[in-house]
Amino acid sequence: MFRHHRRAYIAGMVLALVAVVGILWWQTGRETGLHVVAQFKTVEYPVAVTGTTDNGYVLTAGGQIFTVPQWKNQENGVTLDDEPTSFRLSTSGKYLLVMGRRLTLLDSALTQKWSRRTTAPSVVEQALFTTSGQIAAVYSFLEDQSRQFVLYDLRGTYISGYTVPDFGRGSQVALARNGMLAVTLSGGTMYTITPEGKVIAKFSVPNDGTMGGFTSVVNESGTRILAGYTFATSGTATTFPRYLFDQAGTQLATLSTSSTNSGIRALGDRFLLYGRSAELVGDDGKIILSASKLNFKTVDASLSEDYCSLLFTEETASESTVCFLGVYNVATGTLAYQWSTAEIETPRIFQLPRAHTALALTGGFLVLAP
Repeated sequence: MFRHHRRAYIAGMVLALVAVVGILWWQTGRETGLHVVAQFKTVEYPVAVTGTTDNGYVLTAGGQIFTVPQWKNQENGVTLDDEPTSFRLSTSGKYLLVMGRRLTLLDSALTQKWSRRTTAPSVVEQALFTTSGQIAAVYSFLEDQSRQFVLYDLRGTYISGYTVPDFGRGSQVALARNGMLAVTLSGGTMYTITPEGKVIAKFSVPNDGTMGGFTSVVNESGTRILAGYTFATSGTATTFPRYLFDQAGTQLATLSTSSTNSGIRALGDRFLLYGRSAELVGDDGKIILSASKLNFKTVDASLSEDYCSLLFTEETASESTVCFLGVYNVATGTLAYQWSTAEIETPRIFQLPRAHTALALTGGFLVLAP
């Protein structure tokens, strides 16, 4: 009986200590930088948030797009019925490019300028505003693995295009702002292609037969490609090589990352290696910053000119998950601001100007600022 009460007392003390630590962590996160400057409710989950210092734009899973003037007031928007999945804001802040079963251009007042689709059923896999002031898009056809690259002007007039053949299951494409398209095959072969459809280079990443899950990403300007394998097909791998190329297929650097950091993604003109921890890599192949948190894993990231936001979630089997948001100074590689919360679902983050971060949650989103 005494032992039972003693165990219950100790368990109660442990839970109390955990609660106190959690409260202190929450308060510390709030006191050392980020605080909520705006909070908005949405009927559907926010799948994309972007904007300028003056205006914000939000896309929900239900296809609704609305504006947030001054990041303070939510205004009525428009609803697109073509199942939009993402959008991009032009560098001028005047246009929104919406991707779904159609490619749609809206102005800053959310007035539709034009909308395009292919004759055969397809979805817009990627689209962006190019550095030459045009719009590049990749349509993925539903009946096979083939794709169509199309270049439009701002009026929606067709300029040029070409077909990317069906390279089989696992093939990927990545579009850059210079109009270059990188095509990645599951076996480790890559092609870089000009907006006119001319092959710039064909090259391969070595594999001794023990690795699989080949993937690659292209930086925003199209000048660098980071590629590598993500898992071992035989044996146990403790590290994976990552290869940095230019668009001509010239290998510029080789990096080695832990097998627990198998994820690769492009963030602007930089790259992120992530998993159990996170490493931001420059276009020269050198690590700019490293970040990790004990018993946490990296699940999302975003980048602005000066700051990199990393979202970590606790590795736990509980119904709610503790999320830690760290905003890092890219120039110094140090943690500048932080925030923590507990959520049932993993949130997403979107980097906004002036070190502001949008934290998308079920039923709305928060705007966090220093």
